[in-house]
Amino acid sequence: MEAEASNLGVCFFSGRMLYSVAEKGAKDTVQELGSYEFSFDVAEALNTPFSQAGVQLKAVFSDLEKEFRLESIRMLTEPTHECWTALPKVVYDDSVEREQHIAILMKGVPREDIEATWHAVSKTRFKFLCLRRAQLTKNYRSFSDQVAINECCSDFEIGGMWSSHQRPGGSFLLIGCHVDSISISSYLLGSFRAATYIHFDDPQDIPYLWLQHAEHSPWMRGLHEHVYFYGEQTHEIAEKLQSFIDHNSAQIVLNSLETIGINAVEETYGFDLATAFPAIMLSLDLS
Repeated sequence: MEAEASNLGVCFFSGRMLYSVAEKGAKDTVQELGSYEFSFDVAEALNTPFSQAGVQLKAVFSDLEKEFRLESIRMLTEPTHECWTALPKVVYDDSVEREQHIAILMKGVPREDIEATWHAVSKTRFKFLCLRRAQLTKNYRSFSDQVAINECCSDFEIGGMWSSHQRPGGSFLLIGCHVDSISISSYLLGSFRAATYIHFDDPQDIPYLWLQHAEHSPWMRGLHEHVYFYGEQTHEIAEKLQSFIDHNSAQIVLNSLETIGINAVEETYGFDLATAFPAIMLSLDLS
């Protein structure tokens, strides 16, 4: 009997590839959670798929394709490889003005080399724009040419998946902790409100940079019933932000199956589940 079709979710943290496989239609159960640790530079592999590192990474995807009947692959991209901004909907509705804004934001990059995606936000008079270099998604998709659906997703999209999965209600912040950046996404009553990311050279600068960004993004200073953390060094980042997050907010690190609200065959893992959280969300069928 042929195996059920499955979805694969993938993300990268600390030189590791974290993956989650879930059967099509699964909303709270994963077939397999795993991690690969590489001796090569993962960033080099992602940026140059035809390098030796890229070939080795593609072999990992091939092995997963052989083990599971994959129908879709969804991979998390790095916030620092993207440009995020909110624009009035009137800009989106006017094709000329829309393209002018994209040209300004990606100055010097030919339009055919830019991938633009627009997202609805809770304030309907605005649209949220995410820009990437087209080569980035081409590189990510090149690691699997056998799967029909092969998508790249941004950090702020994980919040929508979390909202569909856990239905936390009210308002929440989702903070993704990466090696040189943190992403901050705000959701209100299940709807995406706003997002930004902060790039840093030294983690000690995060409190200062948070205050700097919050001056221009008042929603960061707003009340949120829950603040969720995922990624690497989550406890350290949470501690640095302690003074800037409303003390009435419940601060939760998404680092256990129970907290994430999923079922899996294994109960313990040799890696931090907070780093696998995006992969889990990307693998579930939450549409």
